Amino acid sequence: MTAASQVVARVSTLVFTVAATAIIARTIGKDGFADWGTVLMLTAMVAFLLDPGLAPVVVRRLAQGESEAPSPESLLGVRLMLSAAAFVAVVALGLALRGSGVVVLAIVLAAQLFPRAVVLNAGTWMQAEHRLHVQTGLEAITIAGGLALLVPVAALGAPPAVLAGVGVLLPSAVLATLMWRELETVPRASSRGRLADRALVRAVLREAAPLAGAVLLVSLYTRIGVVFVNEAKNGAEVADFTFAFLFIEQAIVVAVILAATLLPMLVERGVGESGARPALVGDMLSLVTFIGTLGALALIALARPLVLLIGGDGLEGAVQPLTLLAPACAALFANCYMGYAHVAARRAGRYLAFNLVGLAISVVLGFALTLEQGADGAARVTWITETVVVLLAAGSFLWGSAHGRSALVHLVVVLGVVTVCAELTSAGTLAPAVAGVAGTALTLLVSVPRARGWLGYARTLLSREAVAPPV
Repeated sequence: MTAASQVVARVSTLVFTVAATAIIARTIGKDGFADWGTVLMLTAMVAFLLDPGLAPVVVRRLAQGESEAPSPESLLGVRLMLSAAAFVAVVALGLALRGSGVVVLAIVLAAQLFPRAVVLNAGTWMQAEHRLHVQTGLEAITIAGGLALLVPVAALGAPPAVLAGVGVLLPSAVLATLMWRELETVPRASSRGRLADRALVRAVLREAAPLAGAVLLVSLYTRIGVVFVNEAKNGAEVADFTFAFLFIEQAIVVAVILAATLLPMLVERGVGESGARPALVGDMLSLVTFIGTLGALALIALARPLVLLIGGDGLEGAVQPLTLLAPACAALFANCYMGYAHVAARRAGRYLAFNLVGLAISVVLGFALTLEQGADGAARVTWITETVVVLLAAGSFLWGSAHGRSALVHLVVVLGVVTVCAELTSAGTLAPAVAGVAGTALTLLVSVPRARGWLGYARTLLSREAVAPPV
C-alpha cells in the first residue's frame, strides 16, 4: 500500500473520530468537556513515553538485519513499564489541575496508554515489513465499532467515564489484540537468548536517547498551555481551549506522517553527518511548509463552521482560540520535518538543544501571557514557540548556502502571512473567508517560484507507504 491509499483509510478514521467527538461534546456539555479535554491533552503530553524514539532505531536495525534488533516481546516489556509511568502521570496531573472529580475519568482515558503501547510495538515490526496499511485499516474498523457502541450509550445519558470506556478504551484494546495477532505473521529471527535480547534492548535505548529527549521536549512545550489555562481561567475557557487544540492534534498526526515518509528520501539522497544537500533540505522544507500553511489558512476560514458542526453551540467559544492556534499548524509541519532532517543527518543532539529553548519560551510566556489572557494567550504562546524552534532548526541547516537562505526567507514569509491573517481575523478586522482566500493567494504567490522541484518529491511521496506517527 502507498501513502495515497493509506490516506483514504486515515480519512475514514478521522471521520469516525470527529463523529465520536461530536457525540461526546453534546452529551457531557461544556463543563464536562473541560475535564475531558484536559485529560486528553495530558494523555497526549505524556504519550511520548510509549515510543521515545525507539521505532526509527528498531526499524533501521531490522533493515540492516534481524540480528541487530531485539525481539518484539522484550521491547514490549520496556514500553509497558513506560506506559505505567505515563498512566500515573496523567492521573496525578488530572487530579492536580481539575480536582478529585476527574480521577475516574482520568483512570479510564489514561488506561488507553497500555493498548496503545502494544499497537506501537507491533507497528514497528509491521513498518519494517511494509505492512502498516494493515494497522491503518484495523484502526478504521475498531474506531467505527467504538462509534457504533457509543451512540446508544450516549443516548442513555451515560457519565463521561463510561463514554470513555466505550468510545476510547475498548476500541484501543481491540486494536491491540488484533495487531498482536498480526505480528505473529511477521518473519522472526531465531531466538538469541534472554541475555542477548536484553543487551540489544539496552543498545536501542542508548541510541534513541537524544531523539527521546527531543520528543519529550516537543510534547511538553506544544501542550503545556493546558496547565496554564487551567490555572488562569474557569472551566468554560478550559473547554474552549482543549476543544480547539483537538484540531492541532490531528494536524500533528498528519505532519508526523509526512515528515517520517520523507525521512528515507533524505537518507537516500545523501543528507549525511555534515548536513550536506542544503538545496534538497530547503526544497522539501518549502514544500512541507506550503502544505501546512494551506491547512492553517483553511482552519482560519472554517473555524466557526467546524466548531459548531462538531462541538455545537455550547463550544462556540473555541472559535477564537482555534483561529489563533492556526499559525501553529503551519509551523509544526515545518518543525516535524526539520526534526527528521536532523535525525537523517545524525544531529539529534542539536535538535534537542533547540527544543530546550522551546520549552523555556513556553514556560516564560505561559506565565507572562497565558495567566493573563487565558486560552488566547495559550494559543499565541503555542505558535510563537513552534516558530522559534523551527527557525533555529532550519537556520542551523540552511544558513550556509544561498539556496538554503532562500528557503528560510520563504519559511518566514509564509509563516508571517498565516500569522497576520489569524490575528486580523481574531481582531475582527478581516472576515474569516477573506483571510483564508487572501492568505492562500499570497502563499501561492511566494511559493510558485520554489515549486519547480516539488512535483518529483510529491510523486515519490505518493509511491511510498505512509509511516504511522509514534504517538
